[in-house]
Amino acid sequence: MVAQRAPVDRTSLSWQRTTAHSALVALVAAATALRLGEPLVGIVAASLAMVALVVGATTPRVRRSTADRRDPWPLMLRTLAVLGASALVALMLVVAVALEV
Repeated sequence: MVAQRAPVDRTSLSWQRTTAHSALVALVAAATALRLGEPLVGIVAASLAMVALVVGATTPRVRRSTADRRDPWPLMLRTLAVLGASALVALMLVVAVALEV
């Protein structure tokens, strides 16, 4: 049973790592906005990044009774939400810097 669950657990952990990395990228973008003198963008970006980090950190492990009944969609949707928030943070930063130049 343990051998059958190993790939399932690794897949779950890889989605969680992807979510965590995306949220950290958003936090770096928020810090960059603050350092570039864009306080409004930095505050909004930091808020979005923190929400993304909480969503990523609270992602439950995939619990399946057997390896045959996999349901990765909830993890994928959470990852998509965090990636979307990170992309929005990066886009806000790019637009704010481009409009100021």
